[in-house]
Amino acid sequence: MILFIRDLEDHQESLMKIETAASGKAFLSGEYMALDGGRAIILSTPQSAKVLISETNETNNILVSSMSDHGYPFRIDEKLKIVWLEKNPKQLGSILSEGISQFNKGFCGKSIAIDTSDFFYGERKIGIGSSAAVSAALTKALNKLLDLRLTSRAMINYSRQIHNRSQDSLGSGFDVIASFLKERALSCQLYGHESYKHERIQLPEEIKIFAVVNNACSQTSQMINRYEAAKKKYKDYFSNHAPKMKSELDRLHDSILRNDSSSMMNSLTSYNELLVEMDKKFSIGVFDHHHDLISLAKDHGIFYKPSGSGGGDLGLLISPDKIRLDKICRELASKGLYLFEI
Repeated sequence: MILFIRDLEDHQESLMKIETAASGKAFLSGEYMALDGGRAIILSTPQSAKVLISETNETNNILVSSMSDHGYPFRIDEKLKIVWLEKNPKQLGSILSEGISQFNKGFCGKSIAIDTSDFFYGERKIGIGSSAAVSAALTKALNKLLDLRLTSRAMINYSRQIHNRSQDSLGSGFDVIASFLKERALSCQLYGHESYKHERIQLPEEIKIFAVVNNACSQTSQMINRYEAAKKKYKDYFSNHAPKMKSELDRLHDSILRNDSSSMMNSLTSYNELLVEMDKKFSIGVFDHHHDLISLAKDHGIFYKPSGSGGGDLGLLISPDKIRLDKICRELASKGLYLFEI
């Protein structure tokens, strides 16, 4: 989903302009266990999704996408449902429809421009949660447009609902929280399906993190479906293994609060080993397409892990040793891989 901000020279006489942004995200830890009450550490990335709403001289609204080189005109009917007057922009259209449905208010004569170009390397998604960022940025923009005056907590809740419903309620929703708050690191935990808590945390200063965009792609929904099916198939295994993983996540959280980088790296490594074991048992494919990077990082004395659902997309190089980290980053860049610091 590549979207861009339309050239707005035609709107110089606009009466208002609303601009919002929300960051990308990466899982430092807690993949899969986050769905079952485990503590997760979520990182905000430098990339942002941007929303710009402005007034037009038209009766209908318009959404612009670089995927089609033309706008998507639409109106909102009396039941507050979007009626696409030409084509439906699919995923983005679903997010926008959910946003209007959640707030139960319509509008007309608006241009909605959404820019997610930061979330692509060439024509490829880089796996940092573009739909979550769009949901968060759009919620911020609609809050201003419709004068809802929502609190940050309320906007986060609306953003999570918009994202979950447009994604068939898969995932923890922590990516939306990270996108909305744009903090470098957050500790998040679910209590049941809807309740959650989050806190801002400060990683040890010496810890450096680089994201590596894998050349393989994966579908988060497919990975989660495999995980959920395997939990049912291997109930006894999961009931014994999951508490070990959750305990390691708690130790990781505590080591960060103590500013103990050595213990932090030990807990990251231990959790990753437990995730490897579960992945082999469940046949999810979390580490597929990451083995070469894991081996190369090990040769350089650097810790590497998949981030998020795995199976491709994004991985993280994590180390307190900046010299070694810089060396492997140069080597990977020379091979054509895209990297960025978090």
